[in-house]
Amino acid sequence: MNHIVNIIRRHWMPLLLLNGVVLAATLYSVIYTKTNVAPVWKATAKLNLPQPTTRLDTNLGTLGQIQNTALGFTRELNPLQIQMAILMSDTVMERTLAVDPEKSLFPRLSDYKLAFSATPQEQSTIINLQVKASSPDIAQRRLSNLINIYQLRLNELRHQDTNVRKQFSQTDLEEAQAQLAKAQAELASFQQATGLTEVAEQTRALIAQQRELRTTYTNVLSQAQANQAQAQAASERLGINAQQAMNSLRLGENREYQAIRQKLSDAETALAEARSRYTDESPQVQSLLSQRQELMQLLNQQIAIAAPGASANQIDPTLGGNGTRDSRIEMIAELIRAQNNAAGLQQQANQIASEINRVNAELNNIAQNRAQLINLQRQYEIAEGVYKSILAQVEQTKTNPFNVYPNVQTLDAPAIDPKPEEPSKRAIALGGILAGLFGSISLIFFLEKRNPMLRPKDLEQVEFPVLGRISRLKRADMERNLSGEVAIELQRLASAVLMLEHQRLLVTSSTSGEGKTTVTLGLALALVNFGFRVLIVDGDLRQAELSQRLGQPQKKLKDGQPSPVSVCLGLDLLPAPALSKGKIPEFFARGSFQQYLDQIQADGGYDYVLVDSPPIGLASETNLMSSVVRNVLFVVRSGKSDRYAVMDGFEQLAQHHAQIMGLVVNYVEPKDVGYRYGRQRELIETEA
Repeated sequence: MNHIVNIIRRHWMPLLLLNGVVLAATLYSVIYTKTNVAPVWKATAKLNLPQPTTRLDTNLGTLGQIQNTALGFTRELNPLQIQMAILMSDTVMERTLAVDPEKSLFPRLSDYKLAFSATPQEQSTIINLQVKASSPDIAQRRLSNLINIYQLRLNELRHQDTNVRKQFSQTDLEEAQAQLAKAQAELASFQQATGLTEVAEQTRALIAQQRELRTTYTNVLSQAQANQAQAQAASERLGINAQQAMNSLRLGENREYQAIRQKLSDAETALAEARSRYTDESPQVQSLLSQRQELMQLLNQQIAIAAPGASANQIDPTLGGNGTRDSRIEMIAELIRAQNNAAGLQQQANQIASEINRVNAELNNIAQNRAQLINLQRQYEIAEGVYKSILAQVEQTKTNPFNVYPNVQTLDAPAIDPKPEEPSKRAIALGGILAGLFGSISLIFFLEKRNPMLRPKDLEQVEFPVLGRISRLKRADMERNLSGEVAIELQRLASAVLMLEHQRLLVTSSTSGEGKTTVTLGLALALVNFGFRVLIVDGDLRQAELSQRLGQPQKKLKDGQPSPVSVCLGLDLLPAPALSKGKIPEFFARGSFQQYLDQIQADGGYDYVLVDSPPIGLASETNLMSSVVRNVLFVVRSGKSDRYAVMDGFEQLAQHHAQIMGLVVNYVEPKDVGYRYGRQRELIETEA
């Protein structure tokens, strides 16, 4: 709390000026609003946004299902916000302003908008409207005009939305229809060229047919092999093959061949009888030989006719012809049947094999064209889905504008608030108080940033020790009672000074008002109480505050060097000489001060010499004095000393090789223990 008070004391002048300006502005605002600001009348109304009931539900085939329930209330999309944006749009406001009776009072549209407010009601579909005006009639007319123009604007937006959607949807619909027809033509052409319609069904049918054909082929081939084996067995028993058997059977069934063969047999018999009787040269034998030769030629002719291309060794001429049933004929018939059956079954097997190859070719064709067929079917389905989607959107355009821009219902017609709104003096006063408060805080922060005070944390970073912390000293009490008891803090400081090697001590500070002179006088009194003889020197020739406080005026040097003046027992004062401001630095720079101080200290026999110097940040002679008085006691005031000024004072003293023995923190808030101790001691002395 003390820290805040110190800050306010430090900056009281700019704070007073700021709060004075704020107070004047507040008073002016109160007077101005009372005389020049007219009362404001309010008109209110309520609008309701009906929930849309239209619903779009269309099957798009391979693209899925399209469902649209129009706009809904979500965190991302709130139809109330959309309607409020339309309601407060520039277009609506410009039209409302054009018919407003006070339109001349609003040079800018943004000013006119300030008269209106639209807020959505939570957890509902209601919009609250409010308008301000200078009279009840104007407020009601203004709000009615806004609602009517807003409804007209919604109707315009519906028509615009319908026309735009219809235009774009019609173009998209034509394009989608063309794409659908193209995809359908490509699919039909490919199916016609490949014979593929339903790939899965066709594949299953062909696979079943393939299995059936393979089974039939195996059975027929087995039967053919069995008949071939039967024919082979019959051929082996007859000793002829099937062709020979066929040729022999044909000859056996040829009557002319058998008749000629019979004649040939008779001729052979007659020739044998003739040869038994005659020689070969006999006419009978020669005639029979000639007859046999003719018969054999006729026989060969019949063989050539019955079995064309067959040689004599491929025919059995003995088959049949004797008029009896030949058993070999049955075997030959069986051989021929088996051979024919085998040939027929083999031909059937070959046909089945050809059919199997055809089925395999169709399966391969399906496998090769399946991907392209699926792709074409997919393109057709997508084109169909897009066409259905756009067709559904075209149908929806008839009702969609009413979902986006619904017919907003007027729940409450414009009504006038019976009590006008007037500027609140309390609000203006509260605003002035807050402005003064926050302005003061901001000003303090600004000033502290430019000129910050020294804080305890800053002292912790300084390399010099803190020799004493002194509470607020009462200068009048100290000067009236010089021989009285000194505060305990000054006694502790004096005990620290006793540790010095030299008896001279320079007391300084960074700027004025930090208690440097008070600390000098209090420290001197504390040393006197310890029994030492002390000389205090007023080194501040510009202000001479120490001399003035002890009632000693400044004397000019032409009247003689000032001599020490006794202040009290054991304490003398060397008043500040009166010099012009231009001569003060010369007095210290030329060594006059050092010679004068050495002489007085030697003549007076003082134990300690305390020099009250001017602030190091306000005068240059303090640095010159530090070469004469090496030990320096630096005084800082809590809540007043400037951090930068203190650090600059340290640097200046270090440049002049002064030895800073420590710091004295002045104006420290006393602890409760000290007060109890001092109060208890006072009570004891009173009782005594």
